[in-house]
Amino acid sequence: MLGTQKPRKGILKNQILNLIFKSIIMKKVSFLLAVLFLCLTACEQETLMTEDTQNNDNSTTADAVIAQAIAPGEVVIKYDESLTEAQKQSIRDSYGVQNYKNCTCADPTLELWIFELDSNGNIIGGGTIEGVVESSKDDSGVEGSEINPIIKQDGHKLSSPFGSEDITSGLSIRATQNSGVTIAILDTGIDYNYFGFDEPFLYNSELGNSCEENGMNDYLGWDFVDGDNNPFDWHGHGTQISSMIFDKLTAQNVDFQVLPVRVFDHNGDARYFDILCGFKYAINNQDVDLINMSFGWYQTEYQILGEFIHASNTDKVVVTSAGNLTNNNDLLPHYPSSYQGDHLLSIASWNGNMAQPHLSRFSNYGQSSVDIAALGEHIPFYLTPDDYVSLMGTSYSAATVTAFGASIYTEGMSPQEHIQFILSAANSNDNLQAIKYQSYIYY
Repeated sequence: MLGTQKPRKGILKNQILNLIFKSIIMKKVSFLLAVLFLCLTACEQETLMTEDTQNNDNSTTADAVIAQAIAPGEVVIKYDESLTEAQKQSIRDSYGVQNYKNCTCADPTLELWIFELDSNGNIIGGGTIEGVVESSKDDSGVEGSEINPIIKQDGHKLSSPFGSEDITSGLSIRATQNSGVTIAILDTGIDYNYFGFDEPFLYNSELGNSCEENGMNDYLGWDFVDGDNNPFDWHGHGTQISSMIFDKLTAQNVDFQVLPVRVFDHNGDARYFDILCGFKYAINNQDVDLINMSFGWYQTEYQILGEFIHASNTDKVVVTSAGNLTNNNDLLPHYPSSYQGDHLLSIASWNGNMAQPHLSRFSNYGQSSVDIAALGEHIPFYLTPDDYVSLMGTSYSAATVTAFGASIYTEGMSPQEHIQFILSAANSNDNLQAIKYQSYIYY
């Protein structure tokens, strides 16, 4: 059950939205948008904490994800692809960059500049991070420059993994061949030892698109947090998403593989740079047909990821979670679900009641920005064969649609055709008028 404070927060949210509309007339929208964002971030995050601690059915909400902070002293850079290493070094030197991180196994044009800051948050030697971002945008060799936010994954964190991180455990559940449909999951990784994974299903990178940078073989996916070839899950959310997809597809005897792409750490934190690298890694793999992204943040439309998503529209379907703050994404965008693209789906959660379907009380919505709904409540994740935790959140709704999309995939199908098949299978209901297609997937 929900805490008694939630209705008051909902009233507060509506009052603030009313002020936004009035401010448009008064031409004071910038100030009030800032107030709205700060208040929604604080109020709604507190609401979800109340839901997690007071639900009597032992359920926990996932995908309550916001940009918590900015990684101090870090700037994301995208170079012009024609630049040589010597030209890149010349640009670094001009900004006093001494430390940087490459986007290994993904994109040589992506780079993270790391500056040492003083106690006031300024760059030692002079200047500010904001100044570097703005001035580097005008550099002829730089196509993009952005801050590096930290995205928080508030999904259910497991108390401990199910076993060792040894990559040999992963090899035991790796497919002997890559066939059928391949799904890339950008998340916290995957726990190879989860007892529910009783058949080989992980993508075999050595038979497909393999990365061998830094002297490491790409066996079954990549870890962009630690920069190695072992995408083991120390958090749990990625394993939960993978388990849902695994269970649904194996039950239907669908030929599939999962490519785990670790971009969130053991605390459920992801740097934007690692998300960029992970997404580019996934779209570079010609075998990948669907990409699952069950996370997000609000308000800021980061340019480089938007460009990558747009560039993937010829051969990938991207499935995203709409978010869990009961937010109208048309008014306050939630990304990546609010990026534009006819190959991208934004998924809300519905209550599972086919007689009286409604969006879940926590689900975000939007008549132009959220496409369809799928079940995101009372989903069991088994900790042992006899004990489970009940999960809820649009993370799991997105996983359901990803699995359904994989089950109907046919080789050679374009992403746009694929999306239309998914939408045509959805059930329409007037109770779902708050989302674009007013329909839900029952799967």
